Amino acid sequence: MLKKTILLLICAATVAGLAQGQQSGLPSNKELAAKAKSLYIDSDTFYMKREQLQSSLLGRAEFKAWDLQITGRGDLADLLVHVKRIPFSNHFTYTVTDRRTETIIMAGKVDSLAGTVYGLIADEIVHKMKVFRGDPLAAPATTQVAAQKP
Repeated sequence: MLKKTILLLICAATVAGLAQGQQSGLPSNKELAAKAKSLYIDSDTFYMKREQLQSSLLGRAEFKAWDLQITGRGDLADLLVHVKRIPFSNHFTYTVTDRRTETIIMAGKVDSLAGTVYGLIADEIVHKMKVFRGDPLAAPATTQVAAQKP
């Protein structure tokens, strides 16, 4: 009987320790994206200048509505956007990483031939951010429709 009690206590302590370890883990991708306020953009390819992606993101209405900023200093940014081109192809890959935890919160690949890579990547980043943060443009539209009804 004593052995069963000791075994039960050991199991309970192990389960409690595992549960506590899970609570102190990394924040979710949604939490990291939601609290982000700034981005730093880096490009490893001659075919996409970081300024083009900066301009494309800053031109998006959702980006403005989320009040996100782009900084020229990676050490100050919450999220790091890194773009690469796969050699001898028109495939561009990108990752968006939380700087503090080094957690990749989104990644993707776009194909571009005619210099539209920055627009395609900006579209994907904004679309994926909508999943994490919600669509900031959809909420005002529904309240305006509701306000117009008699």
